[in-house]
Amino acid sequence: MRLRRRLYVRFGFAAALSLLLLAAATACESRGRPEASPAPEQVTTIAFSAPETGTGTAQRLAEDFMRLHPEIRVNITQLPPVSSMHDEYVNKLVSGDKDIDLFAMDVIWIKEFASAGWLAPLTPYFSQDDLKDISDIPLESVYSQGTMYALPWYADMGMLFYRKDLLEQIGQPPPRTWSELIEQSKLLQQKGLAEYGYLFQGNAYEGLTLNFLEQVWNNGGDIVENAGRWTLDDPEAVEALAFMQRLLKEGISPPRVLSLKETESREWFLQGKSAFLRSGPIVWGLAKNGNYPVQGKIGIAPLPVGPRGTLGGAGLGGFSIGMNAHITEPRRLAAIQFLKFLIGEEAQKQIAMNDSRMPAANRPYHDPDVLAFNPYYPEIESVLKHARFRPRVAQYSEISSVLQIGLHDALAEERKPDEVIQALNRILGQLPANNDGE
Repeated sequence: MRLRRRLYVRFGFAAALSLLLLAAATACESRGRPEASPAPEQVTTIAFSAPETGTGTAQRLAEDFMRLHPEIRVNITQLPPVSSMHDEYVNKLVSGDKDIDLFAMDVIWIKEFASAGWLAPLTPYFSQDDLKDISDIPLESVYSQGTMYALPWYADMGMLFYRKDLLEQIGQPPPRTWSELIEQSKLLQQKGLAEYGYLFQGNAYEGLTLNFLEQVWNNGGDIVENAGRWTLDDPEAVEALAFMQRLLKEGISPPRVLSLKETESREWFLQGKSAFLRSGPIVWGLAKNGNYPVQGKIGIAPLPVGPRGTLGGAGLGGFSIGMNAHITEPRRLAAIQFLKFLIGEEAQKQIAMNDSRMPAANRPYHDPDVLAFNPYYPEIESVLKHARFRPRVAQYSEISSVLQIGLHDALAEERKPDEVIQALNRILGQLPANNDGE
C-alpha cells in the first residue's frame, strides 16, 4: 500500500534496519496489492461512475490499478443507490454528457442504454481469450443484437440465508420448498427462537419486482413475450403472489417488510430478528466481518421452490460497466486498460473476498483463499449457472413499474391474487410493443 522510500546512509544502520522491518510488515499487511510503477511524464485521466456499496470496492480497485499504471488516473464518482442511479445516468447521457467515461450499470439497463446510442460497443476491444474466464450468464447479459455493450464486473442474485444454529435446534435442514419454509418458520416462532420467519424486500421498487419474479420462476412459471407483449404465467404467478401474501397474513414476515429494501432487510437479519432472509451474497461478508450476534451462525442455500417448481433459481443482478459513446480517443484506450484490469484474476478475487460479491469470472469460485473465506461459493456458483434474466428490453423500466405498483398494493391490501395477476397482464398488454427483445 505504501511507496518504498530509498534509504540513505545518513539514517544510520539501525534506523535503516527499522525502516526495512516496517516495510516488510506493511507488505505482509497489504498482501496481493500491486507495487507502484515509476511516475510517467504524461497522465490520462478517466472518470468512473460507480455505486456506493459500503465496501469501497471501486475506489480500492482504482487505486490498485493506478499503482500498476501511473500513466492513467481513475477518478471515482460514487452515486446514490440503484433506485436513483438510473435516472441520474439518463439525465446526463441524454444531453450528450462527456464527463463520465465509464459507468456501472444494473444489467437491466444495458439494452435501454445501447438502444439510445449512449454506450460504445466493446466487442472490438475484447478477444475471446480476454473473456474466456467470464461466467456464461453474466457475459450473455451484456450483449445486445450480437454486440457487447458492457463488461461484467460482479454478479448478484437472491439466495436463502438461514440461521444454522436455529435449524440445528429443531433438527431440520434448510427449507427446499415454500411449505417447508412456512412450517420451519412457524415452529421457530412458536418455540420463541425467532421473532420472524422470513424477510424479503417488499418496498415498491425494483427489489419487489425481482423478489416476485424469483417466486414465479421457482414455481415453474415465467414472464413471457408474445408478439412484443409481456404476460405473467397463470397459475404460477397467482400462486407466487398468494405465497407472498400468506407470509404476511400468518406473521411469518412482518408488516414492515413492505417498506424494506436490501440494506434494511439484511440489517434486521444480521441483528437476529428472523430465521431466514432472501438477499445477495454480500450478507455473508457483513456477518463475518461485522460485530453481529449471528456471526458464525448462518448458512446459504438456494431459494425454496413452489408446488410447480423443481429448481431453486434466482434473478441475475449485479453490475456491469459500460463506456460512454462520446469518450475521446486517449481516454478510450485508458478506459479499456482499466476494464481489462477489473476482470483480471486478482481484481476478481478481491471482489469475492473483500466485498463478498459474486465475481463475474469463474476462477475465484474454486480459489482456496476464497473458499476459506466463504465455503458456500461452489453452491452460489451452481445457482449462478441457472440464473434467470428479467426482460432484456429497452422499455423494461415500464414493465417493472407496473409490477411494483400492482404487487405492493396487492400485498398491502390483501387483494385476490388471481384478480391482481389478470389486471397486471391487462396493463402489461397495453404497453408499447417490444420489437427488439432477446
